[in-house]
Amino acid sequence: MRLKIEDQVKKGSRISYDDGRPGHKGVAAIVLAVDTDGMLVQFEDRADTNYIRFSDRQWMDFMTLVD
Repeated sequence: MRLKIEDQVKKGSRISYDDGRPGHKGVAAIVLAVDTDGMLVQFEDRADTNYIRFSDRQWMDFMTLVD
């Protein structure tokens, strides 16, 4: 399921990022926090967190909701 609106994502949701490039296929993340503008996520392959704005198409176009 493609992520289109913030109502689809909740704290604790699992998402996946896949832009087709090697190392960027099916990278899973846990949503740590959600606000009206975006979400704070922790990717399984990184130590740092990322804040992703819902309006940032370079991220959101490649996100899917896992559960």
